[in-house]
Amino acid sequence: MKLHIRYSLLFFALICFSNMGLTQKKNKKIASSSISSKKKKTTKKTTKQKKNNKKKSSKFNNKKKLPVKKDNTIAKYAPVKIDQLVALTDMPISTNQIDSTPEKVVTIVSAFKPQLKNVAKISFVNATALIDTNTVTLTYQVPSQNLSFQYQPIALVPRAIKRDSLWLDRQSTNFKIGMGNYFNQFIQAQTSIVDQKDQIHTFSVQNESLTGLHPIQKWNNFIVNYLGSLVINNKKNINSQVYFDQSSRYRYGLVPDTTNLPLSNFEQKFSIIGANFSLSNKQHSNVRFHYDPILKFNHSNILRQAKDVTIDLNSPIYFKLQNNIDLHTDFTFSFIQYSPLNKNTQQNYFVQVDPSIALKRTHLQLIMGVRPTYANGEFKLYPKFELVKQLKDTNYILHAGWKTILTNNHLAQLMSQNHWIIAPGSLPISSNESKYFQVDITANKRLKYAFNMALNDYRELPFFNQSNTFYNPVEEGLKFDVLFEKRAIAIELKGSFRYQLSDKLLWKNHFKYIQFSLIRENEQAWGVLPFELNSQFNWNYNKHLNFDASGQFWTGAKTSAGIGQAYKLNNTFVLNAGMQYAISKNWTFWAKGENLLDQKYQRWANYPSLGVQFIAGIQYKFSKK
Repeated sequence: MKLHIRYSLLFFALICFSNMGLTQKKNKKIASSSISSKKKKTTKKTTKQKKNNKKKSSKFNNKKKLPVKKDNTIAKYAPVKIDQLVALTDMPISTNQIDSTPEKVVTIVSAFKPQLKNVAKISFVNATALIDTNTVTLTYQVPSQNLSFQYQPIALVPRAIKRDSLWLDRQSTNFKIGMGNYFNQFIQAQTSIVDQKDQIHTFSVQNESLTGLHPIQKWNNFIVNYLGSLVINNKKNINSQVYFDQSSRYRYGLVPDTTNLPLSNFEQKFSIIGANFSLSNKQHSNVRFHYDPILKFNHSNILRQAKDVTIDLNSPIYFKLQNNIDLHTDFTFSFIQYSPLNKNTQQNYFVQVDPSIALKRTHLQLIMGVRPTYANGEFKLYPKFELVKQLKDTNYILHAGWKTILTNNHLAQLMSQNHWIIAPGSLPISSNESKYFQVDITANKRLKYAFNMALNDYRELPFFNQSNTFYNPVEEGLKFDVLFEKRAIAIELKGSFRYQLSDKLLWKNHFKYIQFSLIRENEQAWGVLPFELNSQFNWNYNKHLNFDASGQFWTGAKTSAGIGQAYKLNNTFVLNAGMQYAISKNWTFWAKGENLLDQKYQRWANYPSLGVQFIAGIQYKFSKK
């Protein structure tokens, strides 16, 4: 009986202990799950805190991090005894404690506080700043070979450009033709060729003719011209020109409209053939010894009157002693052989050397020297003085000088002034000793003007007056004599005005006034215009259309008929205008008008001008790469 009771008690005890073990396992599982969830929450919170701590100021990085307690409740269980299990049931379960330390926030406040400092200068007050009237001077070193001593901000208009040889038109040709009133006919052909050495050759032929109201008021002009640029090496090249110019006129002055005489009685035919050569150096600044010789040759002929041959050689020569000092020895030689009809041949020559020293500074250029001259076996010594000075802090440039210029008179020069002359019996050498003063003013980048005043002492100055020789102008037409004045002194004023608006608009003006105070032999300055004003206007409306205009005003010259009393010709204003319109790349329409105000003027006595003249035509051009 006792044995059964013992076994039943033991069985009951085992059942109780087994139930207690199962409940203990369940409690452990619940505790472990709660611990793991709390760990996840704490890890999330710590990562957020780390991100926030990285954004904080670096001064907090050196502080120690708070220690984190490790949870030892999660462990592997070893076999335990029953009494240990009983004790385990009373053990409290510890969990990770959440860090209750508050987050530290750093607030950065700027220490800058705007405030007025104490006055540090004498007589300095906290008031509106005064305008500074002082000018800051900037000095520029201009190369010595340039004649300009300041940068002048004028809008540039490209006149000639050196193009890349790859883009040069190897051949370009254009034809220009036009017709107008007074049977005016114009034709021109021109072609340019670039050879394998990039040498440019230009040939042109031109012919123009017209017929006025008078039966013998006719004019014809024929021109052939060649321009070439020959390359010697990469430093030098030769520019050349060969030309032929022939003009035919008829002396219609004082000839009645009903004349039946042959045209040969009135013919004034002039022809000239010539050649010019120049040697140019492309590198001026790198060469200490510099020279640019120019050689000219021409042969002129007035039909059945006279002919001449002229040779001119001149060259600026200088040697750079230092950066700002040059030694000049400019050379000039001129020779003419003049052969009037039925008279002895005459020869004139002169040789001129200009030894001088040029001093060049930033705002100053001074040339001083002498000009020894040997002319027709006679030696003379002339002074040479030239000064160019820019005034400080201004756009004013002053010029002053004293120099003498010699001219070997020839037929082409005289015919360019008066077409109706008789070939003179002799051609002397003319000279002009000039003492001058000039002011150049650049008002702004668009406006520039200048004024010149000179006292000129002329020797052998040519005047033109109606001929006093025995002839009948009705049968031969009115002729003009060339009268060389032995000595004349005059005051001469010149001025220029230029306005330019970018590359669209350009307006240029020039005037000249001369008054003689001494004329030794002649009664008046025959044929000389006391006042001249020339104005030119160009307007590029767009890339297709271009306008140009010009005006000339002059006061009449003095003249006399035979031995009669001198009289003055009328003042005159002549207005001209023209236009060009590019129809396409190859075709261009052009037109121009002369004497648009229909002035009945006479530049030379008894030679009335034509009225309003119009001419228009087209131009065709093409090129080949």
